[in-house]
Amino acid sequence: MKKNQKITKNGYELIGFPMETMNITQGNNGQLSHKGVNALDIAGKDTGIEPTYAPVSMHLVATDSYANGNAVFMESDKKVMFADGTIDYATFMFLHDNYIADIAQVKKFAQGQEFGDEGTAGYATGNHCHFEVAKGKFKHMYDRNGYGTYYLPGSISADKACVIDGTTVKNGNGMAWKKSDQIGGSQPTTKDPYTTNLKWIQENGTATFTRDKIRIHKDTPDGEVIGGVTYNSGQSVRYIAKCAYKGHRWVKYVRQSGGYGVVAVSGSEVHGKDPWATFK
Repeated sequence: MKKNQKITKNGYELIGFPMETMNITQGNNGQLSHKGVNALDIAGKDTGIEPTYAPVSMHLVATDSYANGNAVFMESDKKVMFADGTIDYATFMFLHDNYIADIAQVKKFAQGQEFGDEGTAGYATGNHCHFEVAKGKFKHMYDRNGYGTYYLPGSISADKACVIDGTTVKNGNGMAWKKSDQIGGSQPTTKDPYTTNLKWIQENGTATFTRDKIRIHKDTPDGEVIGGVTYNSGQSVRYIAKCAYKGHRWVKYVRQSGGYGVVAVSGSEVHGKDPWATFK
């Protein structure tokens, strides 16, 4: 993306690629330092130091030492749209910027705002930015896999997260990069196989109920009611999709016993009217 560029669709910010030139020198599962993880090393147009731009509006949640690459961890301010159509919060990890005191001081950055640089902090070979992205809010700085590689928890392949509007692709590492006009023209939906004309909008979030005795249906709003189990005020569910149907708004989640649970979260199909839960 370019400096100060804004990339949006359907009211959500799309995640932009964080540099103006894409030159990937090590990709996912790279044999140098990325073994078994989703991570990119981005070198820009040449061997110099180029800036990095905020992929979305985001804020600082953690940093690490120079010896550990001056790692910077960011979380999106709101839910954003991923290149695979998912709507969720996004967490980012950037490494190797030589100086991050300015980032720690500013803390919040608008989409497209210059916030960092390539570098060699952590004893990297050659100026570059190490970049990882995950769905959901920040959990903790690192996990470690069986190869001994540290990585951002839940990291996904960056081509499933970022669009490349405004980016010059010098080396895309053979990945399936998309521009914003290649993302679906409306919010991604899936047709429910059990119910005619019911469409689910994919969205990850947490619903916390504000009323009692909300029944749980199997797989679809018209599905069998699960006996003896209800959601009550103060309880929460982590959902993966939502829809409007038959006088209610509904959310769908994965049940621990298998299949899906479906619960009503409002007494109206109109967004924001008669809510039975709060959302984040």
